[in-house]
Amino acid sequence: THELQVTSDEIILQNHRDANRRFAMVDVTIDVDITGVNGLDTGTKSTDTWYHIWIISDRRDNVKGLFSTSASNPQLPRGYSYKAYVGAIYNNNQNYLISYYQNDKLVWAEKSCPLAMSAFPTNPTNIDLSASVPSTATSIITEISGLTNIGGHEISNIYVGPTATGPWHNRWMMVSGNPQGAGNIDHVQFVTQCEILLDSTQQIYAYVGTTDDLLEINVIGWKY
Repeated sequence: THELQVTSDEIILQNHRDANRRFAMVDVTIDVDITGVNGLDTGTKSTDTWYHIWIISDRRDNVKGLFSTSASNPQLPRGYSYKAYVGAIYNNNQNYLISYYQNDKLVWAEKSCPLAMSAFPTNPTNIDLSASVPSTATSIITEISGLTNIGGHEISNIYVGPTATGPWHNRWMMVSGNPQGAGNIDHVQFVTQCEILLDSTQQIYAYVGTTDDLLEINVIGWKY
């Protein structure tokens, strides 16, 4: 899609002089294919780009919407001086806005995969989330998948956290030692969901217990 609907029971907008205006029952639709009021603040849309969502108004209390690549200083249309930040949405590599639902500061979004299932380091390593969550997100809602090929009766671990020193969300995997699955090898896989705080913008850290362990990270939402 190229449009986003924003509704609000109540919202407070502010101008550069810190003067506030309160509006109720806001309902606007913003179109990434146009420029100006209810569109982009400047230029034309780009792929693989986060667009921050703003509600704006003029002195006549006309309430509209605006997309901007800026999370702090959008280029307001002539006559509009009041604004409020609402959130952000991603225009993906196929040049359409991702599926997205937001309630207050919680977002449920189209699943993205910053890390496909693969071997991962056994020391804390950062994972880039720049195509999965906006720079204004304070936490992510993630789906973590682990797989181990370790043989014998063993326990292995996956660790995910906000910094290179934790604190860590730990998920263990126990291998029974009974050959199974493709290739008749010992293996076990799990999928779990958790929320991880973002200490650094658009990144988290992870590591695995052994070189036989694989890790996958999917992002299904975030909070502001």
